[in-house]
Amino acid sequence: MRVISRMADRVLEMIAPHTVARAADCGYQCCSFPAFTAKYCCYYPSGRVSCGSCQRNVYCS
Repeated sequence: MRVISRMADRVLEMIAPHTVARAADCGYQCCSFPAFTAKYCCYYPSGRVSCGSCQRNVYCS
């Protein structure tokens, strides 16, 4: 399913202007485990979600 989603994102980027295709809502989210960690996630208009790994962060104190 992820492969299809990535292909759809690439097709969208070719068709739509880059500012629209890559517009995303990004920010930190606290991880439930381990404590005091957060990951940086981006939510794209296509429904795709891209998150990094949980890293130690004071944001989730």
